[in-house]
Amino acid sequence: MKKMYKIKHILLLFFNIFILLSCSNRKINQYKSYGIDYLENNNYEEALSYFDEALKLGDGEVSKTQYELLLYKAECLFMLNRYDEAKKIYETLKAIDKNNKTFNELYNNLSTIVNLVDFKMAIDNGELERADEVFNELKSIGLEHEKSVMYNQAVLYEKKGEWKNALNAFNYYLKQYPGDENALHEVEFINAQLNNGNN
Repeated sequence: MKKMYKIKHILLLFFNIFILLSCSNRKINQYKSYGIDYLENNNYEEALSYFDEALKLGDGEVSKTQYELLLYKAECLFMLNRYDEAKKIYETLKAIDKNNKTFNELYNNLSTIVNLVDFKMAIDNGELERADEVFNELKSIGLEHEKSVMYNQAVLYEKKGEWKNALNAFNYYLKQYPGDENALHEVEFINAQLNNGNN
């Protein structure tokens, strides 16, 4: 009799666990669905909140659904210009599955974007040594001829007072992108500096 009671008790426990997991999975999928709807309608903050709720319900579980939720979350963060947070998610996914080409590609693309943003921000903030470091990183991955990198490198020379280098860099940029009004104004300004005896 006691043995039968024990078996019933264990079966009831497993049944309750199964029900709880089933409800939890249903809620995760519901939150995921809401998040995707908001994401597709460019409401990234709202989408992010649903993806976060779904991830909390997953409680650290490693599954295909969790990978998908992390990818969606990273996309929201990216669209909200929260690049460093998105990059950390891709780093996590890469660490979990080193051979996943998608994770590697997303990480590399985002790293490039983060570097491009860092380059411009460092120049804008007058952090010229940092700007030089980031430029070298961009150069090491072959992006020194990317439009924004070329333009900002010319601006960096200008900020450093390297007028001839700045003029050469802007003239080279204008050969690739003739008619760029901002670059043409910069060339006028630099020529004025050179004519005033600034080297």
